[in-house]
Amino acid sequence: MASLLPNPVRWKVSTTGRLLVFSVLIGVVGGLGAQAFIWLLEKAHDLLLVGLAHYSPPGIPSEGGNPNEVVGRFGLWLIPLATTLGGFLSGWIVFRFAPEAEGHGTDGAVKAYHHHHGEIRARVPLIKALTSAITIGSGGSAGREGPGAQISAGFGSVLAKLVGCSNDERRILMLAGVAAGLSAMFRSPLGAAVLAVEVLYGSMQFEAGALIYTMIAAVVGYAVNGAFVGYEPIFDVDPGLRFHGGQELAWYALLGVVTGAAASVLPYVFYRSRELFHKLPGPRALQPTLGGLLVGLLGVAFPQVLAGGYGWMQRAIDGSLPLWLLLVLPIAKTIAMSFTVSSGGSGGVFAPSLYVGTCLGAALATAVNLISPDTSLSVAAFAVVGMAALFSGAARTPMATMFMVVEMTGGYGLMVPAMLAVTVSYLVQVRLTRHARFPSLYEAQVPSLGDSPVHHDEYVHKVVELIHAGRARMPREATPVRLEELLRMGTSIPVEGTGRSIVLTEVREGAPAAGIPLKERPLGGDISILSILRRDRVVIPGPDVAIEEGDRIIALLTADAYDEASDSLELLGPV
Repeated sequence: MASLLPNPVRWKVSTTGRLLVFSVLIGVVGGLGAQAFIWLLEKAHDLLLVGLAHYSPPGIPSEGGNPNEVVGRFGLWLIPLATTLGGFLSGWIVFRFAPEAEGHGTDGAVKAYHHHHGEIRARVPLIKALTSAITIGSGGSAGREGPGAQISAGFGSVLAKLVGCSNDERRILMLAGVAAGLSAMFRSPLGAAVLAVEVLYGSMQFEAGALIYTMIAAVVGYAVNGAFVGYEPIFDVDPGLRFHGGQELAWYALLGVVTGAAASVLPYVFYRSRELFHKLPGPRALQPTLGGLLVGLLGVAFPQVLAGGYGWMQRAIDGSLPLWLLLVLPIAKTIAMSFTVSSGGSGGVFAPSLYVGTCLGAALATAVNLISPDTSLSVAAFAVVGMAALFSGAARTPMATMFMVVEMTGGYGLMVPAMLAVTVSYLVQVRLTRHARFPSLYEAQVPSLGDSPVHHDEYVHKVVELIHAGRARMPREATPVRLEELLRMGTSIPVEGTGRSIVLTEVREGAPAAGIPLKERPLGGDISILSILRRDRVVIPGPDVAIEEGDRIIALLTADAYDEASDSLELLGPV
């Protein structure tokens, strides 16, 4: 069905110029918004984690942070007090003013793109910034990319509404906002521009028509943010770092396998934790309080999992963490992230995922060097490539992740091994999660362009064009609406020269083929399913799609094939 997918929208010159101007403006807001959020985060950190718990994790030099861990006179025992209070405040604010701001913000932007015409309420970015600063500043284990993306994405959405943009234009500007916020927050313009158009889909498909605008917004956001903090990469990595010969590639491939396996577990733990929190009695607004308490208790044993963890990632890159801790921290960080964000706390999942990958990469290199000292793998190199490989699989964004991590670390000499590890990790993760309920960290992702409601109308128009091109015996002025009306009346539409007709039919209750993916129970060569109407949405058929009871199917088939399909699908006949 790939040939039926619409081409990217081709904007008129006047529209392109207007969107480019708006993208520049969104980039400015993205850069300023990133600085505003960092300021909020620092204030929350000083007030909650330092003020109440007398604890401060190590920072990173590029942001002026103290590279040393600071533990007060009470040790680590007051950490649960700070994290619990942060969870309570965050939960109360979110569920009182903007419930859609809970969880990780990038997924909210993906959902808005596919299902809400790119609309984000004006209050959501403000609530997201405040609650994420409280969550992370109190020690909650989350990343800052979610609020960074949603601030400028929300501005793009509101701007589009104010100036009367179409739904398609609003989606474009929202994506430009995502790119601007991520670029400013992580100093990675190219990676952020690609991520904004790649994260929408789980099968390496892109909204290519939006890329020019995400690139402009990302560059401007990066430039504005850099005017305040400079343009050095976030992490301090030796600029001469590179791999030394093809014999190392086998170890990077192994790293891809390891991170791909871990990336298949991460979404399951994250969303399974959310389900468990939702089953708890009591108000939803109190669940982040419990999540804060749990992550605080875990932080007493492993303070390395608190907050964003950038300082600890830097230490892993530097090779200053012992092997046993490098093996424990990926598990502990996954649990801590789930306690924080799955309970309803605000924050992103990008940074925690990078954290897990960094530790796994450093652990692999450290272990190999201990077992075989002559191998001499670079811990820093494997840590950098590991952070890219893990998120590549967990988020299904291999291209963007590779660019972002290289930009964040300056490790351009590692591009070749990163390409290998990222690809292997992605393929392993896709294979291991092919039947999983939660295949990706971003549940709002859809598998492909054809699965997005954004393209359903275009898809139906394309079907009508194919019917006309096939000399179907129907009025040339037929529209998608008219086509459905004809089919609902029981009209089968013959297609000349094929011996087949287009029909609309329904799957009976108890049909033998219901619930079985099409690739496991093919319907025969004389049947082509054009689309599946399931309740209030359209499902584009693919090999992994299973037909369900009650589905209405628009199919192209012969009379004999219809009789054959009736046996397995219990078809009601044209309706």
